Amino acid sequence: MTEVVVVNWRRADLTIACVESLRAEAAASGATVTVVDNGSGDGSAGRIAAAAPWVRLVQVPDNRGFAAGVGAALAASDAEVLVLLNNDALARPGFVSELVGPFAASPRLGATTARLLLLDADGTSDRTNSTGNVVDRAGNGGDRDWQRPHPVDSPAEVFGFGGGACALRVTAVRDSGGFDESLFMYYEDTDLSWKLRRRGWDVRYVGAAVALHRHASSSGVESELFVTSNTRNRLVVALRHGPWSMVSRAVSRTTVRLLVDGLHGIRSPRERRRAVWRARALGQFLARVPRTLAERRAVDAGASVSRATVVATLPTGASASEG
Repeated sequence: MTEVVVVNWRRADLTIACVESLRAEAAASGATVTVVDNGSGDGSAGRIAAAAPWVRLVQVPDNRGFAAGVGAALAASDAEVLVLLNNDALARPGFVSELVGPFAASPRLGATTARLLLLDADGTSDRTNSTGNVVDRAGNGGDRDWQRPHPVDSPAEVFGFGGGACALRVTAVRDSGGFDESLFMYYEDTDLSWKLRRRGWDVRYVGAAVALHRHASSSGVESELFVTSNTRNRLVVALRHGPWSMVSRAVSRTTVRLLVDGLHGIRSPRERRRAVWRARALGQFLARVPRTLAERRAVDAGASVSRATVVATLPTGASASEG
């Protein structure tokens, strides 16, 4: 059984368009489409229910982030494979079947990741958003093949899945400890990709599974939420999973960017705001260090694949979007 999960927070318009793009394939395949409304409180749940009465609607009382929204769907699901699609994305025909197909023949396949294309304002989609998740030696997670012209020919084997358009084997997710809800948003897919790899699960890119993405339509790349969450979570995930050289580079890079933003902020209110947000994120990371070190030890204790083996698969540099 397959279940497609779309998480909504106060963007019913995007979510309705998203699930409508899934409707024909869900009807043909028997897949369940579930919308999790993360405590929008703006009437989103009612609008979605009226526009798409065929979806399963799960309502949670407050917004605890993307990972918690997926967790709410997972807790109420008996699916074998969970397909995730951002609410600001549109599935192309065959998206679900192509993502799910490889699992039957590959028992150690933990996740598949789709070809996500950037949907521009003029309706064109000739640039790549993601063909999976990569991490560089400084702990920067990002979209593989970011901004490369479409079509792009990329290897099927990839470090991690992109959470905006992917399929997950439920047993693999549970075996690896699932999404970390404390991250709230950003880097949850990178974190789970590390955990899947350390537990011996594979991740595969499926280029025939295509979705179109209005990048950061739900949060905005210049928002406080994006800068703070992205910065903090990059550091947390690097410390939890990476070698010490990666942790050192991640902290140094963040500190340098904070200082540069601060200097530019003397003349630019925009850079001054970013400096404040990065400083806040760095403080939040430092407060989490004891907890994250304990999590690092727990991951190591339960791993069947060494950290060095996983690190050896990472690129020396990444063609990726970075926060």
